[in-house]
Amino acid sequence: MDKLKVNDKIEVEFKSDKYPDIYLSKVADFVDAGIVITGLYKHGTPLAVKKGDKINVYFTTERAAYEFESVVLQRIKKPIYFILIKEPKELKRIQRRDYFRLELDKIMKVHKEKKDGSVMKKEAHLLDISGGGVQIKAKEEFAEGDIIKLSFGSLLNMSELIKGKIVRKSKDDFETYRYGVEFVDINAGEREKIIQWIFSLQRQLRKKGLGQ
Repeated sequence: MDKLKVNDKIEVEFKSDKYPDIYLSKVADFVDAGIVITGLYKHGTPLAVKKGDKINVYFTTERAAYEFESVVLQRIKKPIYFILIKEPKELKRIQRRDYFRLELDKIMKVHKEKKDGSVMKKEAHLLDISGGGVQIKAKEEFAEGDIIKLSFGSLLNMSELIKGKIVRKSKDDFETYRYGVEFVDINAGEREKIIQWIFSLQRQLRKKGLGQ
């Protein structure tokens, strides 16, 4: 398990419908019996996981995302809530995080500062997204090199505006344009939130048979 280290963030998904959400955790330790992870909570209440619960575990490194199957071996209640899970025999690489692009059809907001200092706010169709940028379709015409700000709003539960640069432009039809937008001046936390959202949505789509 050279790719997974102590204090690495992980996401845990139960294979049964017992707990349908994705739960955040961290690697606390590696022991002979398996991997110790921090306890799983929902709305501040610890989950009553049991020995034998089958799970999928997801985590990301600097350049890739991985998943593995595991099983709960023990629930440790004292002095702190931990969970011992079985160490996997193999990891499955999901995608190179910087290049994986998820196709979507969502509505988002685009902000563009005008020469007079006012800000134009328009709707755009989010066509795909990656950790490095997005492809959007909009009625407004921008030029290559223009700087815009993207509001993902309720899609990512992100209040911050993400700055982007128009790097590609094409005419989609007689009234809309298609743009390739590269994120600029984005901090690590914002990029990580976008990447984790992409992987979470990809897993949901894959479970429904719609994703790769």
